[in-house]
Amino acid sequence: MKATENFTAERITALVAVLIGALVALVAVLIGTGIGNTVGAAFLAYVATVVAVAVKVPLQLGRVVAASGRGTVAAAVIAAIVLIGIVRAFRGLV
Repeated sequence: MKATENFTAERITALVAVLIGALVALVAVLIGTGIGNTVGAAFLAYVATVVAVAVKVPLQLGRVVAASGRGTVAAAVIAAIVLIGIVRAFRGLV
């Protein structure tokens, strides 16, 4: 088994979609949106990325969702919220 066999189009798409969703969540938290809006923006970015790639490359969408994991997007959003909260707390101390 080669290492390149593990990098399917679905897995690469899932990785890119989760990263874009996390970046959108980070920007949304920095702007100061609420938790619901942050989660919505991250999920919307995830779905838009998957759809944009699926238009260009034939994908099995079930495999994309399975490759991203069940809670990956939620974990990325929660991590962004927590990290921004820690940064704001340290700014308040200084």
